[in-house]
Amino acid sequence: MNISMDNQTAKNGGQSDILLEQVRLVFASVPFSATFIPIVSVLLSILLWDTVGHEAILGWLSAIMLVSLFRWWQYWRFQAAQPLPEDTERWWRQALLGAALSGLSWGASGLLLFAPESMPDQLFLTFLLVGVIAAAVTTLSALFPAIMFFLLVTILPITWSFFSLGTNLGTVLAGLFLFFMLLMLKTAYRLNSILAETLTMRHDKVMAEATIHHQALYDELTDLPNRRMLFDHLGQEVARSFRHGYLGAILFLDLDNFKNVNDSLGHALGDKLLKAVAQRLSQRLRQEDIAARLGGDEFVILLSEIGKDSSQASVRAQRVASEIQQLFLEPYRIDGHTLYVSASIGIVLFPLDESDPGDLLQRADVAMYRAKEDGRDRFRFFQPAMQKALDTRLTIEKGLRKALETDQLELYYQPQVKADGNIYGAEALVRWQHPERGLISPVEFIAIAEETGLIYRLGDWVLNAACEHIRQLSAVCPLVVSVNISPKQFREPDFVNRVRDLIVAHRIDPKLLHLEITESTVLDNIEQTIERMEAIKSLGVSFAIDDFGTGHSSLAYLKRLPIETLKIDRSFVSDIVDDPNDAVLVETIIVMAKHLGLRTIAEGVETREVLAFLEEKGCHNFQGYLFSRPVPFQALMDMGGSLLPDEMPAVKLVQRVV
Repeated sequence: MNISMDNQTAKNGGQSDILLEQVRLVFASVPFSATFIPIVSVLLSILLWDTVGHEAILGWLSAIMLVSLFRWWQYWRFQAAQPLPEDTERWWRQALLGAALSGLSWGASGLLLFAPESMPDQLFLTFLLVGVIAAAVTTLSALFPAIMFFLLVTILPITWSFFSLGTNLGTVLAGLFLFFMLLMLKTAYRLNSILAETLTMRHDKVMAEATIHHQALYDELTDLPNRRMLFDHLGQEVARSFRHGYLGAILFLDLDNFKNVNDSLGHALGDKLLKAVAQRLSQRLRQEDIAARLGGDEFVILLSEIGKDSSQASVRAQRVASEIQQLFLEPYRIDGHTLYVSASIGIVLFPLDESDPGDLLQRADVAMYRAKEDGRDRFRFFQPAMQKALDTRLTIEKGLRKALETDQLELYYQPQVKADGNIYGAEALVRWQHPERGLISPVEFIAIAEETGLIYRLGDWVLNAACEHIRQLSAVCPLVVSVNISPKQFREPDFVNRVRDLIVAHRIDPKLLHLEITESTVLDNIEQTIERMEAIKSLGVSFAIDDFGTGHSSLAYLKRLPIETLKIDRSFVSDIVDDPNDAVLVETIIVMAKHLGLRTIAEGVETREVLAFLEEKGCHNFQGYLFSRPVPFQALMDMGGSLLPDEMPAVKLVQRVV
């Protein structure tokens, strides 16, 4: 559509909905003008009946009546059509046609009804036309092309009639009409500008409100309903299910290994993948179902009315889950990359014994994690047995928050021993001293801390406490204290500054602080990892790769990393005497470390046979129950001599051996 037809609309970006509103205003004036004009026309015809030829009057009056009827017909069609923005061009032309015909009929009066011999009739016709023109300016200015054409075809004929009189008065009146036309054009333009600006402001306000409303209820990336809208619909659907006696289902969907896509190909491509997934999900669902995005790579599908009983509903929910998984069989082709993605799905039916939307989603989430634990790319229904695990998880999460606030955490230390029987360091291991349950192992709460984000506070607490213990140990015997750093903690933007601040605050020798990170942390954005490790190493802090052998580190990566130590995972060490494969693997790690100039420390050393094997192969640093279980900090401070009974290797506290 040529939006330049209306200058103000073009100025405001050619928005068709604004132009449609202008057209609507023109049609809104039709009932008044199409009723008023015939009445005025009849009165004018009566007054001029004795002065102007009857044929001219009747012909003009007939034209006026036909135009009025035509405009009424246009109005009725417009009202019945209830046009949309895409219909704007059609009705814009209709509005211009009606205005043009009206202007032409009134312009004809300046020629057909002009009485050259009767000045009073001339003045009456003039005053009438001025009134009609003034009324037209107020009703047609919404569309400037319409009022401009109306003014030209209405005023120019009578201007010519006055000029044709050949008198001074006629010439003056013709000039006045031209001036009046210019004045009306300027007035109409100003009114059009004000009206268009007002409509634009109102439109922008409506659009802004609509945008705010949309952003409040829809996900910005995928344009799917967001968490808020999902909760609203889920609450309504649960209530309807209760009233009408049917069951619905929630499918909680999480993409498998989506993080790898983000890390290897970038977040921009990851976002495109999420949009493509959302599109496939939307195309699969029934009109009454809802697909929503909770955030990240988590989607929720709300199925309504899928059965009258749990058996029927389960079958249908299972069928939908299977069909959704089928959607992922075809790879996604994005920006030249072919991506194979799968999804784990948790399913919960409602309303059974639970009707709260938040609890229902949590149950579906638990079922989804069970699907991931069972191997990914599958679905699992929520089972009552899962509720106990969920309750335990929530209890631990709540208790851990309180533990961080009420000093229930404690650091234990497991000595790290050299081949000559001397302790050179210790690994800091967090323990939770629960007021009711007693000592809680980190196995029970570390994973929950990772999932809930508490790992940041927990990691800070551990690092701070370890630095304080290093300070206290320095007065007795400076030992290297190793602290495990979680991947999330290591990725914090201010982690380097945090380490620096703690070293300064506790006034410790940074060489006594040893940070342990896993292979997965290293491989997660290797360039950024190396940069951050170098920054921390420049402080004097050293690094070790923890649980080495369980990940996928390559020799090329190890050569680039600023590390000092490889910690051989206990899963390989414990069976090296009986399992030839473990023995070969451990020996290979030791040899590789020697070639790279790295120290090795074997975890999980529990027997003399394992110790002898490791010493024979060239590993001279050990950690395990053969030497000591993890002990409280005060016990580490109090050792000062033989660490274990006489039947175990003798171990003495000495200063750090580098």
